[in-house]
Amino acid sequence: MGLAGFLRKLQDIYTTHKLISTIFLCFLIIPPTYFYSFYVWGHLSNVFLTNSKDLNSFVGATFRYVSFIAQVEAFTVLGISMFSLQMPIYYILASQKKVDSEAELSIKSLILILTKPARSLLVTWFLVRIIKLAYIFFGLLVLHRHMELITNSSCEQQHDLSQVLASNIGTMIFVAGGVLIFAYVATFGNLAIDISVREEIGGTRALKKASEVLEGKRKLIGFLVNLVLGVISVWLFEGYVYLNTCSKVSVESKRFMLMNIWHYGIYQVEFYTWISFSFMYSMWKKDRGEVKFQPQGSLKRILMEEEEEEEEEKEPLI
Repeated sequence: MGLAGFLRKLQDIYTTHKLISTIFLCFLIIPPTYFYSFYVWGHLSNVFLTNSKDLNSFVGATFRYVSFIAQVEAFTVLGISMFSLQMPIYYILASQKKVDSEAELSIKSLILILTKPARSLLVTWFLVRIIKLAYIFFGLLVLHRHMELITNSSCEQQHDLSQVLASNIGTMIFVAGGVLIFAYVATFGNLAIDISVREEIGGTRALKKASEVLEGKRKLIGFLVNLVLGVISVWLFEGYVYLNTCSKVSVESKRFMLMNIWHYGIYQVEFYTWISFSFMYSMWKKDRGEVKFQPQGSLKRILMEEEEEEEEEKEPLI
């Protein structure tokens, strides 16, 4: 009995003892998920709340904030990648389509099959992250001197940074235009990340697929969602820069406000970004009549269409 035959046996065991098998899988999945989430939450909280001598300027605070957001996304993508490993495994066990016990399957090919969604996700995220960072750094290169002067003026006058920004109409128009463009571009990137897991396609292919999904009202909805999240992100960035450059509040108050920015701001933006675009793609799949996870590539080739006995039972008697 080869590896394909062993998977066929596991399918039969899961079908016969579905409840016990499901509980066993939960016990395998829940503890690592809990410890990973606990570690990531603690690590990111320590990084965000740790004071640094380099944060006394606009440039230092900006680069610290951007690098932290990159860490948040990286840990999120890594967690989703690990979760995506479960989809092919669960589909193989629970599917009515059985593994072809005569198929040639090695451990290496099985690993490649199971890790395909995770690898596609990492490739797509890296491409999207490069595009986003290039856009952000271009904006900082153009505006950093002007924004630094505005921040210093806000510190000297002890005004809120948003109030000083509002008095600089030209800067506000440029920032608003940048947020609009970023929201439009990020709409395709965020959706492509979700597509890369479900369709097992990465990079530019996922972006092309996202452009096909975002037609008509979906593009407008995705843009509005990203625009709202983008405005919130800009407000969180302003608060972070102000607290770390010129705020006169006590250390305890500063730490409390930074904790609120992280727990109730950045975390919520990240969470709702993934949920919103995953929901949008699910609705698109539902409109096409594709609700369940569909096997792709090599996984699809090792599965038989249906059991021959089941097909014979469905044939009309003559």
